[in-house]
Amino acid sequence: MSTETKVGAFVLAGLVLLAWAIFLLGDFSLEKRYPIFVRFNDVTGLAEDSQVKLSGVEVGKVRNLDFHDGKVLVEARIRKDAPVYRDAVISVGSTGLIGSKFLQIDQGKAASGTLPAGAEIEGQDTPSLEKSITSAFNSLQDLIGGLNDENGGKPGSLTRNLNATVKNVRELTATLNEMMSDVKPHMTDALTRMDNITAKLDSILAKTDQMMAALNSEKGTVGALMHDEKMKQDVQQTVASLKDVAGTAKDVFGRVNQFRVYWNYDWRYEHAIRTSRADIGLKISPRDERYYYVGGSNLGNISDQTRGTDYARKNTVDALLGFVWKGLDFGVGIIRSAGGARVSWTPVPSHPVLGRFSLMGQAYDFGRNRVIEGRKFTRPEYDVGAMVHLHRLVGVGARLEDLREVKRYQTWLNVNFEDKDVAYLFGLISFGAAGTKGRSKSN
Repeated sequence: MSTETKVGAFVLAGLVLLAWAIFLLGDFSLEKRYPIFVRFNDVTGLAEDSQVKLSGVEVGKVRNLDFHDGKVLVEARIRKDAPVYRDAVISVGSTGLIGSKFLQIDQGKAASGTLPAGAEIEGQDTPSLEKSITSAFNSLQDLIGGLNDENGGKPGSLTRNLNATVKNVRELTATLNEMMSDVKPHMTDALTRMDNITAKLDSILAKTDQMMAALNSEKGTVGALMHDEKMKQDVQQTVASLKDVAGTAKDVFGRVNQFRVYWNYDWRYEHAIRTSRADIGLKISPRDERYYYVGGSNLGNISDQTRGTDYARKNTVDALLGFVWKGLDFGVGIIRSAGGARVSWTPVPSHPVLGRFSLMGQAYDFGRNRVIEGRKFTRPEYDVGAMVHLHRLVGVGARLEDLREVKRYQTWLNVNFEDKDVAYLFGLISFGAAGTKGRSKSN
């Protein structure tokens, strides 16, 4: 082979490799795709070559961003095997709080027809994270402004209302103090009587033991009577019932103040479809390391209108048996009317600052196989989130729901407070239940 032939072969191989590298780095595709054009007022964070997702599945790329008639015209290239229906809702989505942007297509109904290649459609504008934060700060400034009047720094309307509320609370507290002063002597007498009853029960039990010993000895008139086996069994059963009643009374008096009950309220706002949901429930803790939770979830009107497709099941039920160990809270049972488990973890519970931060995750509906709004769901639902506890009663955070199917980002507010009146009511119910059990045994 001549030198010229070798040089020519070497140059040709180099050109082939260069063309192949350009093909790979240029993100070229041999796959057949068709264009659609979407009009937006604002596409902050969206860039060329961003992903296009149809119901959470990548089906194309953003190829061009341009201005047209005062709006941003986004050109998206979609795979031929992924038709987009005419009533589909298209918006700019995000993979997280600070994640990358993508073009989100919420599929419509097949009956509306398919968008042809080159069609233009109006997109749904979603507020950016920066604008949401700015709006929140403006609301906070308005709230602070309501505390003081602009004229001379005098108390504003909100401050005056708060002062009036505090005055009413003080008056209510004074009234309650007067009531407690009147009731306190009676409560003291009742507790004293309960102590006397307990002492008398102890005395009765001691005498009962002595009587049983005498009966078993078969001495004297009573012993002779008890020589009758039937009478002896009746007396022994009666004494055993007295012991059960006395033991139950002691146990129940200790249970009256044992329960702790908390109200829990969760408010979640889903940004993609601009709607909110609420969960409310009751956490009943008979002791520190265990609790029961019952309540409703995703509460709302099923006929409410949204800006996109809402895949959440409305008005469901939660019922959990929970266990608490150090910073770990684990519950298992029913979550949104389906079997599942939930876990919450506070990494450093004893730290004054880091102890306010916690992570959560839950998994449920493991046998899910249903069609919602024209889309079939076959995988379990997994949710994760993070929360900062601003106060022992209030926390704020964010969460992602249904990670395996249609990922939804939500802002999260939690309110949790203890209700001692309801706890005392549960204690009294326990007292009555134990008393009924004692009476059933005696019968």
